[in-house]
Amino acid sequence: MRPLPPTLRENRRYVLVKIAGEFTAPLTQKEIYFTISEAVTSLFGDVGSAAIHVAVIWSEEEHAIVRCSRGSEQKVIAALAVITKVSGALAVFHSVAVSGTVHGAKKHLHPTTWDDEVIPGYRCSGKKVDSLTGSNTQRYLTRDDIIKE
Repeated sequence: MRPLPPTLRENRRYVLVKIAGEFTAPLTQKEIYFTISEAVTSLFGDVGSAAIHVAVIWSEEEHAIVRCSRGSEQKVIAALAVITKVSGALAVFHSVAVSGTVHGAKKHLHPTTWDDEVIPGYRCSGKKVDSLTGSNTQRYLTRDDIIKE
């Protein structure tokens, strides 16, 4: 069987997700997938969920990349907003960026330094760092805080 040519394949979008919460162990990709899939199904039903084609294709520490069909990324972002628990622990899913490629979504992950320690950060809406996490707390920085350095 010959594979479909690229022009006939389904177009997809990739949503970079930041997961905040207090977990005893790191979340697995499977736990993240089941949580997102359950939220999408409860919001849009089985037919809508099947049309969205949600999949978690990458996860590392507090970030994950969710794949969906093109045109349904706003539905996925809406489903992420209603998630409150993962594996029994309280959690919040924030959508950081939407891209047409996995590489484009990962470009929004940037390590940033703060007080001589490296804290993972991300860009939001093409601007400088909006939010950073470190030692299970969140810091919200403004552009002025970053320029002071």
